[in-house]
Amino acid sequence: MSKPTQTSASAGTLRQAIGQSAEYVIALALLVVCLAVGAVVWLGQGEEPQGVVTELSLASDDAETAAVTRMQAEEEAALAALRAELRDSLTAVEARGRIEAELAERERVAAEERAAQIAALEAQRQEAAALRQRLESEQARRRRIEQEQSQAASAAAAQAAVPASKPVEAPENRPATPSAPAQPVRVALSPAREPVITKPAVRWETCDRPQYPRASLRAEEEGVTVVSLQINAEGLVTAGSIRESSGHRRLDEETLSALSRCRFKPATTDGVPTATTGIYRFAWNLR
Repeated sequence: MSKPTQTSASAGTLRQAIGQSAEYVIALALLVVCLAVGAVVWLGQGEEPQGVVTELSLASDDAETAAVTRMQAEEEAALAALRAELRDSLTAVEARGRIEAELAERERVAAEERAAQIAALEAQRQEAAALRQRLESEQARRRRIEQEQSQAASAAAAQAAVPASKPVEAPENRPATPSAPAQPVRVALSPAREPVITKPAVRWETCDRPQYPRASLRAEEEGVTVVSLQINAEGLVTAGSIRESSGHRRLDEETLSALSRCRFKPATTDGVPTATTGIYRFAWNLR
């Protein structure tokens, strides 16, 4: 028992000696290093110091760059939104300009149509006044002729009522032959001539007849449309309107639109083309 105990104690003493020796070696090595560094520093004091410049990336710079990038992105987004708003504004202005131009064009066309209608009405009024004057003149001529006939008949009757002249005694004492009674005066009168008037007629070779709208077929719309057209002396439609509706807007519009595109054989008075108003009636029936 005593022999193993002595062996363990010897081993522990040896380990302690080795550990202390290692510490001495490390301390000696550190001392040598310090002396070497000191010698190098002492030897290098006479030389000019040199510096090294190294680019560093700091966290503050990264944050600033990110902020600048974000601000640029926000500015670009704001500019894009502003451009879009300006583009929308320009589009709205252009649309408003187009609408105003269309309204002005419609007003101009409406004014021209009103002027054409007024001119047509004035022409009709003048034509009616001329016809009325012609009729009055014809009636006056008839009255004058009738008056002349009456005066002639009265004169003839007066001459017939006068007795024959007295006989004149001749040397032979023969009675004179009575004179023949006066004959009544006959006046040849020409009958009053009525003006020859023809109505306008559609020239269907110049346009298409009204076609049944598909929507009206599906809706089973029927009726009769009566339109009034102002037709000038050249056979062109200058104005038109719905005189009697069929009860369905599509049928009325198709009738007026189709006839407005047609050319007409104009109305005439004694062979002279004249402006007039034509009335046309179309029946829309489903088979």
